Amino acid sequence: MENETKKEIDLIDALTNLGIGIWNMLKKCLKGIGWTLRLIYQEKFIVLACMIIGAFLGVYLSRVKVYRAEVEMKINAHDSYFYKNMIDPLFNQCKYRDDNSIAKDFGITLNQAKKIANIQSFFYVDVLSDGTPDYIDYKGIYNASDTMDIIMPDRLRIVVDCQDTSMFSNMEDLFAYFFSQNPQIVKENNLRKRQLDEKIAATTNEIVMLDSLRKREYFVRKRDVQLSTDKMVVVEREMKLYHNEILALENQKQQLVWERDVFEDGVSFSSHFEPNPHPVNGSLKLAMIFTIVFLFIGVGVASLKVNRKRIVAFLQREV
Repeated sequence: MENETKKEIDLIDALTNLGIGIWNMLKKCLKGIGWTLRLIYQEKFIVLACMIIGAFLGVYLSRVKVYRAEVEMKINAHDSYFYKNMIDPLFNQCKYRDDNSIAKDFGITLNQAKKIANIQSFFYVDVLSDGTPDYIDYKGIYNASDTMDIIMPDRLRIVVDCQDTSMFSNMEDLFAYFFSQNPQIVKENNLRKRQLDEKIAATTNEIVMLDSLRKREYFVRKRDVQLSTDKMVVVEREMKLYHNEILALENQKQQLVWERDVFEDGVSFSSHFEPNPHPVNGSLKLAMIFTIVFLFIGVGVASLKVNRKRIVAFLQREV
């Protein structure tokens, strides 16, 4: 009984100490906020000047509008890892403005290459491996050690930013040119189409063979057998079986032809590159972001001014 009472007292003391610690932390936070507000008021001209500089800087950086379009890219030859490894260097070329490489990769002029601001690709993640895309890994949070989730190998999300919306009208052709420069993709896609042609030819031959066999059996039986009503029913039933098999092969052939003609290239896009009418670097948005950033910078400058004597004394103190 005494042990239980002691444990209860220890638990109460621990909770009390935790509450006191949280309260002291809150008081320090409130004190820090109050000190910051007082500093901003006392050095309002410095802080205000920094905020104005930030706002003007945001407006200046947004003078050239950048528009974004993103589409799903269906992969017909190879897999998403292969294509992402091809696209990732384009992101670095845009980031460090290697316009010559961009122009060469896409077969465009240098002036057109300068209008492409960003190119990125992102994986589709299939949660629980049920064959359905569940989310796009924009933030790179996919955990490869989680065996329940997989990267979908047959698609990628493509994001493109351009300074000129007219660039999006032929973006699919630019990517087709870019991928056509890779001999591995060309080789695998040609092999894929050749195999589809072979399957189509084999299916066609099988349809012709079954149709011929159906006609032959029907006419041979009609000629050689005095068909009774029961026998006629059997023959009609067998002819229906032939008809169902031929119909299934016709559907299979149509699917193969559709796949060959629609997915002719190594990749295909689910839609056109339609840019969002609102730029990613809107003036108001960037002005607000830079104003907030320069607010903190202004507070730092004001703090240095107020504590300059202490800072100088600390620096001049002997070690």
